[in-house]
Amino acid sequence: MSAAKNGSKKPAKRSSHKRKGPGTHVIDYQPESPVIREHEAVERRRRGFRTAMWLITAMIVIGIGWVTWHEALEKNSQFMLKTVEVNTEGTLTRQQIVAATGLTEATNLLTMNLREVRAKIERQPQVKSAVIQRDYHGKLTLDVVQRLPVAWMECPKQKLLAPLSGKGCLIDAEGALVPCNVVTREYLAMPRIQFPDLSEAIPGRPSPDMQVHAALRLMEKLQSRSEDAHPTLEVIEIPNPWSLVAHFNGDTKVTFGVDDLDPQLARFDRVMYEARARKWRVATLNLIASINTPVTFHETPDVTGLNLADTASTSSAR
Repeated sequence: MSAAKNGSKKPAKRSSHKRKGPGTHVIDYQPESPVIREHEAVERRRRGFRTAMWLITAMIVIGIGWVTWHEALEKNSQFMLKTVEVNTEGTLTRQQIVAATGLTEATNLLTMNLREVRAKIERQPQVKSAVIQRDYHGKLTLDVVQRLPVAWMECPKQKLLAPLSGKGCLIDAEGALVPCNVVTREYLAMPRIQFPDLSEAIPGRPSPDMQVHAALRLMEKLQSRSEDAHPTLEVIEIPNPWSLVAHFNGDTKVTFGVDDLDPQLARFDRVMYEARARKWRVATLNLIASINTPVTFHETPDVTGLNLADTASTSSAR
């Protein structure tokens, strides 16, 4: 014990630190003895036995479930593929579409992956989209929207020759190439688009070339006029990035610009109206020029009865 300071009236504080003397006893709260060790071993064996029983029970339940699934569902003839109904229209036949799916009579409709089957169908360049439905009674329904061709695409650089079976290539309204395996009468009647500088020819993918889409728009507008006794469109030639040349039956060639088709078509309609009324045989017509449209004729045109402005413009065009 430390002594109190001199002159201090307070008693000296005792140290709070306890020292262990020779008589100090340490209590062991986890003593080991043969009896305690035996109890612990018994408890461990009990826990191991319960764990093993739970594992065995889980394995039995999983096994029974797998056998039930396999026998009652996977091998059940009710869910096996029996009939495939294909609703489609286009160049691909129903047999070709079914063959593209890779399905067989051993296919289980319950476990079949519809997404994978649809992807296989849509990988065909002739297919635009597909919808698949199953009824779990052995019937699979395929609603396939095919790309409907509207013209032939010709490009010697890309080895696109039309119309030839196996080598010819069609194109739909979106500018996607559609391979042609068999040439039909309907396809033979379609116009041709000639584009020597086509950048790529990937079946099923729309063309990135702006001229191709301009030619398709022009073709649609010209074909809608064929009912009005206009000449029949046979070929649209793309000679350069800024012009389109439409070839009609009767040796008529009309040059359009790729932009602003409507005003050009209005002038085209006016010239064709006069050509029908006056029996003109138009050879060439250039509609890129918005003033004094150049026109040439196979024969001298009859301009009788035209007013002065029309006569002057027609005479300067000859």
